[in-house]
Amino acid sequence: MEATFTAILLMAGEGKRLGSPLPKQFHSLGSQKIYQHTLQTLMNADIFQQIVLVCHPTWMAEVEREIPQHPSLCVVAGGLTRQASSWLGLQACNPQPQYVMIHDAVRPFVTQDILKRNRTAVLQHGAVNTCIPSADTLVQHENQFITAIPPRRNFLRGQTPQTFKYQLIIEAHQKTEQTEATDDCSLVLEQGHPIAVVMGEEDNMKITTERDVQLAQWLFEKTK
Repeated sequence: MEATFTAILLMAGEGKRLGSPLPKQFHSLGSQKIYQHTLQTLMNADIFQQIVLVCHPTWMAEVEREIPQHPSLCVVAGGLTRQASSWLGLQACNPQPQYVMIHDAVRPFVTQDILKRNRTAVLQHGAVNTCIPSADTLVQHENQFITAIPPRRNFLRGQTPQTFKYQLIIEAHQKTEQTEATDDCSLVLEQGHPIAVVMGEEDNMKITTERDVQLAQWLFEKTK
């Protein structure tokens, strides 16, 4: 029997770093909002039996009006932190899948190839992170002074999606002592489970600042 997958689309952030009263996921790219582009890519993948959209409570009603009326789509309220929102999304999976793919709604340029690489790798390894190399030298610092310059080849930049066996990520959330983890892989790593890497893409950017919005507009026009 084919493995079952649920996608969790994290979109509960308020976008304070953007400096706009409108959260970044609701800014427009062409005729659609950023999160709608991301959602459409997930729906087109033909991988997921369910897609859970984890929203800020203030925006739930609007999202429910905007998304297609489809039984595979579910909108739930998020929490005060990314970790809390991820946990609420995991709890909302119904029926419980074998695997879950967690993705940032503000990464609208995720490709079908990235999704497929995650799906293939998680079937073998149970936990997967999407990463890209760093073009910049990375430095370690303390009190505004550099303390080390590690070899760049040993470091990657983490993206999403991150994909897991469902029971593995559930147990990682239940057992962790962290409360404000910025990604789910750190929780799985805390439990001693290895995490495989699949290559992401430079264009799979996370829209965070006003400059990111402008770059996303340029990328959208280029790809269109």
